[in-house]
Amino acid sequence: MEKELKAKTVSLVAKIAGALIVIIGAVLKWVGVFKACEVSELVTVGFTIMGIFGTVDLNLLAEKFTRGKNEC
Repeated sequence: MEKELKAKTVSLVAKIAGALIVIIGAVLKWVGVFKACEVSELVTVGFTIMGIFGTVDLNLLAEKFTRGKNEC
């Protein structure tokens, strides 16, 4: 049985992944593993991942407010 991914689930996974990139990357920077990486670069990557899938949340929100208004 195949399960299809829902947009809301994918959006949540992207938010968690983006946050983990920022948090884990910052910790690795502070302990010296990521020596050539800046925290601002990690934040940029994390928030870019969150932003790409943030449009899903905006679409779901817009759908919630416009549902039923198109009916005559």
